[in-house]
Amino acid sequence: MQWPLPQHPVRQIYNPRSSGNGFTSVSLGSSNSKGSWSTLVSGTQYAGSWVNLICPRGAAFTDTSTLLDISIRGAGTETVVVSDLIVGFRTYRPLMFPLHIPSGVTVRARTAAPVGGSASVSLDVYGGEPIPGLSTPGRITTYGAVPATSGGTIITPPSTADTKSSWVQLADATTAPIHALMVLAQGTSSDMSGSFYKLDIAVGAAGAETVVISDHMFEISSSEEMRAYTPEFYPLSFNIPSGVRLAARCSALTASSSAVEVAVYGFTY
Repeated sequence: MQWPLPQHPVRQIYNPRSSGNGFTSVSLGSSNSKGSWSTLVSGTQYAGSWVNLICPRGAAFTDTSTLLDISIRGAGTETVVVSDLIVGFRTYRPLMFPLHIPSGVTVRARTAAPVGGSASVSLDVYGGEPIPGLSTPGRITTYGAVPATSGGTIITPPSTADTKSSWVQLADATTAPIHALMVLAQGTSSDMSGSFYKLDIAVGAAGAETVVISDHMFEISSSEEMRAYTPEFYPLSFNIPSGVRLAARCSALTASSSAVEVAVYGFTY
């Protein structure tokens, strides 16, 4: 039986930290509009199958809501391969997920936030000789991101501790089959109460939701830093068809905790 994991990289890695600290300053634009593209990797030496993204944005008493796009190809011909990654409120925790990057391309990023400035972004590309019979995603589709606020879909936990909220819709209908999922979250304000959260993701019509990911756990501290305690990319095989509703709900381990923002990313192989 085929082990249900997407392609593993072997033998090679492009690591920009071999020169300097590996971080690129990327413009945040202004008023929730994407800034200009900045180059993260110039001319990949081989095809990549996974990436490792680091974008430390957490800052005390600050709303660091941020969305990030990744593109391939050169200036003026950028092709977006993953859009509106929620990367606000993050510490230096890496975000690793499968992504096909052809050989010989330039990898670039752009970001948006409620206020201007810049974000520090680093990207490692893992690739090399593929394992026979396995593949990387051909499409990544974003559900639940809200570009108007550089955030995601707001979910408010109940005032009672450790109790799941009502379901909140992320998408009324998926636009492509989903074979793997990634879940990202960030805070909603510059004054988060500080709590641990458990998030469920479900498919199905309102009132008939079926949970596909349960108790995705993360913390958003009172210093406005998000810390994930479960994988954000799930190394599991899903078979969610297109046209299916997606929803989320959450609980908090502290009563009357702050709301959070959530988006999910569907990987199609």
